Amino acid sequence: MRLHRFYISEQLQVGKEIRVEDSELLNQWGKVFRLSAGDKVILFNGRGSDFEASFKILSKKEAVLVIDREIENKNTSKTELHVFQSIIKKDNFELIVQKCTEIGAFAFHPLISERSEKKDLNTERLVKISKEASEQSFRTTVPKIFEPLQLEKAIENFDGEFYALDFDGESISSLSLRGDRSKPSLDCRASLAMTEGKIGLVIGPEGGWSEKEREYFKTKKIKSVSLGNPVLRAETAAIVGSALILLN
Repeated sequence: MRLHRFYISEQLQVGKEIRVEDSELLNQWGKVFRLSAGDKVILFNGRGSDFEASFKILSKKEAVLVIDREIENKNTSKTELHVFQSIIKKDNFELIVQKCTEIGAFAFHPLISERSEKKDLNTERLVKISKEASEQSFRTTVPKIFEPLQLEKAIENFDGEFYALDFDGESISSLSLRGDRSKPSLDCRASLAMTEGKIGLVIGPEGGWSEKEREYFKTKKIKSVSLGNPVLRAETAAIVGSALILLN
């Protein structure tokens, strides 16, 4: 049976004994999963490895665990995907963070664009969602959630390669696959996976990009790409675009 997996900020190393007093974790362990002394879990702290640990003590007030062994985790993408998502309704933005974390996104950059209906987000809740999604998906890191910024400011602060999703952009079927760039891909499931390295995927709000923003992308030489004929909701476009880049 697969052990339950949890994020913890403690320094983890084999043989170390750690004490946990986080009420939320204690409630999960004791009441939700009904664990007790002698049971085992997987712990990770976002630094590259998993650790199997056993409970020495587990009560309502504290838990003491012993780190038994380190487990290599190869579930790390070679592509560092940064999702630049224009702020949309809270539940939909949370869905993006949850699903794109599972897929393997490296970080999330909330954008304030011209047609954004909202200007703020509950960053603390987004961090919690990304931690839970990281636990579930067995990834080695927890994505960073940046504070919302104006579109231009967020783009200026990033030093990777950008692609902006836009219904009127270049079809992804004309882009090359990672690897042999001499062979254009006609496979839409993978053709956005253009390069290994640091990629910024920019997604607009429900109303799409303004003409001013499209012109800005051109001045910054940011390629606009389309996911095809269906008009997708913003959260669907973010999830599909991330999957095309990372799940190849």
